[in-house]
Amino acid sequence: MTTNNCVYCNFDEYDIIDKNDFGVILPEPNALSQGHSVIVPLRHVSSFFDITDKERKSLMSLLELARNELKLRYHPAGFHIGFNDGAVFGQADEHLHIHIIPRYEGQTLKLDERWGMISD
Repeated sequence: MTTNNCVYCNFDEYDIIDKNDFGVILPEPNALSQGHSVIVPLRHVSSFFDITDKERKSLMSLLELARNELKLRYHPAGFHIGFNDGAVFGQADEHLHIHIIPRYEGQTLKLDERWGMISD
């Protein structure tokens, strides 16, 4: 199921970093660091706990592929990986997406309202 106003259902094919049968890797438009990307299931689903076993394995495979690609391209010191689950973060019908945020030596990661944080 796709939703017309969902940015993760209506991504531009040219933005795809990589994909498989169940998901895609896309660049995060509001990146917190160089290379910040999201792994998104092709099916519009809002919770990690509602995806199928095949989708879960597929997304984890894409997460590993994204990590390997980001290590080659940008040489980060590590990664912050996370996702929000549930309506508490804003939209009740949110499309599940997993963030992979490269971390660099000497860089402070400032989480924003997407993570329930507000910076001064």
